[in-house]
Amino acid sequence: MDRIDVHHHILPPEYVQAWKDGIGIPKGMTLPVWSTSLSLDFMNRNGIGTTILSLSAPRMSVVKGEKEAISLCRKANEFAASIRDENPSRFRFFATLLSLDAVSICVEEIAFAFDVLKADGVILNTSYDHRYLGHSDFRPIWIELDRRLAVVFIHPTINTETGALTSPYIPQPLIDFPHETTRTAIHLILSNTIRDHRNCKIILSHAGGTLPYIATRVFHLIADEKFSDKSTDECLEEAQSFYYDLALAAYSHTLDLLVKFAKPDHILYGSDFPFAREITSSPQLDFLNRCTLPDEVDFSIRRGAALKLFPRLGKC
Repeated sequence: MDRIDVHHHILPPEYVQAWKDGIGIPKGMTLPVWSTSLSLDFMNRNGIGTTILSLSAPRMSVVKGEKEAISLCRKANEFAASIRDENPSRFRFFATLLSLDAVSICVEEIAFAFDVLKADGVILNTSYDHRYLGHSDFRPIWIELDRRLAVVFIHPTINTETGALTSPYIPQPLIDFPHETTRTAIHLILSNTIRDHRNCKIILSHAGGTLPYIATRVFHLIADEKFSDKSTDECLEEAQSFYYDLALAAYSHTLDLLVKFAKPDHILYGSDFPFAREITSSPQLDFLNRCTLPDEVDFSIRRGAALKLFPRLGKC
């Protein structure tokens, strides 16, 4: 039971209540049942030794005021730390931050999360108030994360409700979440956020959205049309510096493409429990257990990449 799951969500009681009170929930997202014991049961049934917990989307967008968001953020981080403290060999966690608009508050929460709670990294939304993560307003936060050699887990969410995004046939998590991951990844590259903060190790959810599929097209066009002074090769090199989790993406065609695109030691396992039910995640695990992969890639997915990012997991 040595697999490490880097994409596994928690639902603290205060967050569940805020969700039910209901603002900022992307269309198509429903609240699953969750408890620590349910997570442990899922892990035990599926050969998962350690899970890195994170708060589900849309995180702090579920509350209106800054005061409420500060309180909920702190409670969520302390809740995650308490689960880790009760069972440190099975659980670690990514800390939650407020909207990155609140720069000074975010920097304070980063300090508390790393210095007091001993978080293993932070989770960020793909965008905040219509700005992707490479926006200049967010530079102070990237500087702080870079200083701390932080692992940054990027998870998609959408706060707008316009046009086709509200269609019941294409709920937002189904299609638009992967596209949001792609957009923020490309924005991080073109804004030079990746280049300027190389100490940050960034994990993209859901196999990077659509990035591995369209990266060559996008970066050739960007270079050819002079949208950036970066070359195609420079952009691709930075795209391949990301780590990629396999949450809702451990399928044959997706994995074939990702293995060809990503570095062999940059692919991790993620379940997306409890939002991905076991009827969805277990067949993906079965596929990973059956498929033939290069040894380096197989070890990376099972635990190698996670141990590289989180060395203290090897001491649990």
